[in-house]
Amino acid sequence: MNNKEEMMLASLDRVMRTLRRRPAGKQKLGRGGYRLLKIISEQPNTPTRVIADRLGMRTSSLNERLVRMEAEGVITRERDEKDQRVFVVNISPAGEAVLEALRGERQKMGRVIEGILTEAEIDTLTELADKLSSGLKNLGETP
Repeated sequence: MNNKEEMMLASLDRVMRTLRRRPAGKQKLGRGGYRLLKIISEQPNTPTRVIADRLGMRTSSLNERLVRMEAEGVITRERDEKDQRVFVVNISPAGEAVLEALRGERQKMGRVIEGILTEAEIDTLTELADKLSSGLKNLGETP
């Protein structure tokens, strides 16, 4: 790896660390909690398998996370009436409140970024991030 690539990776590391930081007490749902709650909120009575597919993770890993979220009171899990082997997931009123707070944090961060980057730079960064994400995902899929 050349120095330019090393500098790029270090820059990406710094940005990701900064974006993941939360003030003390705000780490309630952990990494990806917003996206997970958003999916559950948008699709009531969704089977865990469908959520896992959307997130690109194993159902068993998702179930571990859902058990913790259920204990925190932000979601409910119930057996599907048609197929008792399947659990469906819904967001609770407490979960809706947490989701709304997280939306507010994301909007605030969006405004901060808009103050740093121009609209064209945001478009370029989005395009490059999508390209990099797709390329890295495809890297894992090739033999």
